[in-house]
Order: sequence, then C-alpha cells, then structure tokens
Amino acid sequence: MGKIKIKIKDNLATEQADQFRKFITSPAIIQLSIGVIVGGSLTDLIKSIISLASNIFYFCSIVLVSKHHTSDIYLVLNPLRSVFENVLTLCAIAACVFFFVKLVNKFLVKEASEAFGYNAQLEETKQLLKAQEATNELLRQSLHMQSEMLKNQQEGRE
Repeated sequence: MGKIKIKIKDNLATEQADQFRKFITSPAIIQLSIGVIVGGSLTDLIKSIISLASNIFYFCSIVLVSKHHTSDIYLVLNPLRSVFENVLTLCAIAACVFFFVKLVNKFLVKEASEAFGYNAQLEETKQLLKAQEATNELLRQSLHMQSEMLKNQQEGRE
C-alpha cells in the first residue's frame, strides 16, 4: 500500500493568522459590522421617537377633547427620556465603532490599501498630480532652455 503524504507548512499558524487579519480588516466586513451595530441603535431610536410622538398625541387628545381629563405628564416624559437615552446610546456606539476602526487600522492593517476608508482613486489622483507637476517643471525648464538658445542664436547673428 502507498503511504499518504500530507504536506504540513511550517508557517501554517502564521498563514491562518494573516488570513484572519485580512478578513477582519476587509472593508466589506467592517462596513457590514458598522451597518448592523448602528442600524440596531437607530432602530431603538426610531421606536422611541414614534412612542414619544404617539404619547404626545394621546396626551394632547386627552387634554383637548376629554371633559374629565386627568392629564398625566409622564405620558410624555417617559418616552422623552427613552428618546434621550437612545440618542446617547447611538452616540456612544458610534464613538466606539469609530475608535475601533481606528484601532484596527492602526494595529492590524499592514498595507495602506487594506485600511478601512482607503480610497484607491484618491491615491492614484495624488500620484497623477505629482507626476503632472514634475512634467510641468520639466516643460518650464525646456522652455527656459529654448529661450536661452534663441537668445544665443540672435546674439550670434548680430
């Protein structure tokens, strides 16, 4: 019977860690994570705003329509507190996500092209502008040399 040979790479753990790092730092995964996290917070905020609007409407209808109204201000204050809590939660989550992305970009990203927020077109445009400036400088030097040559030719004729 033939023996089965399995190639084991020396740096298998390193390769797996590198693949995991690339997975975690991929812009698609980070965008998905941000969408899920912030989307959940926005859902709670929208629910509390709707509850507040509903209770304000209910409170106003009791005060304006009912002859024997017992207006309860807590119908408005409780949902308002909930809206305030959800706004603070959303801001805290957004700040955490922001600093987490900065942390990932600083410590896990090895190449600039892997960083979240990397804009390849912007980088190419910057390189093109540098190349254009170098070309413009060469053209200026060429024009200066041509004008010097013309001056020398005109002085030689005189």
